Amino acid sequence: MNNIIKKIVVPSAAYRAAFFSMAYDYRDGGELRYYREIIKENFEFGDYLTRLRRHSLGVGLDKGLIRYATYWLVDEKKDVIYGVSRLRHTLSEVSLKEGGHIGYDVPPSRRNDGNATELLRQTLVKAGSMGIKRVLMTCDSDNIASARVIEKNGGVLENRVISDYTRKFVCRYWINT
Repeated sequence: MNNIIKKIVVPSAAYRAAFFSMAYDYRDGGELRYYREIIKENFEFGDYLTRLRRHSLGVGLDKGLIRYATYWLVDEKKDVIYGVSRLRHTLSEVSLKEGGHIGYDVPPSRRNDGNATELLRQTLVKAGSMGIKRVLMTCDSDNIASARVIEKNGGVLENRVISDYTRKFVCRYWINT
């Protein structure tokens, strides 16, 4: 039986080794997410954390981005990051169509084990504590796994729209917190 307790935390230096391990997990799975960060010339983990903190305050955002907080789903005993979520405090015109309030991802070796469902569940609690009563979630219509995660967390499909970026259908769900 699996008795591992996972919780979401604000990124911190305590998870440096776990972050690098996660980045290599993505690389080994054929995805460059996070690995793209660590191979940058002069990458400093402390600077990365500072950037995430600034984004949570709405400071230093690239054009078109809105304030968002980043959370890591961790098991402190194993020093593992099981997933990452980004909670947008508000919606822009763009995120209202696609992107929504919450984006999340799970490293390839940690998928299909309930981590995305738990990550979203705990991120929804954070959203509710911030006063966000209804959370918009979106996913590509062909992303069946993500749709299942959203629906397991109470997501109700509102509609499908065409992405301005990929020209594919995007499903838009609402979840009450």
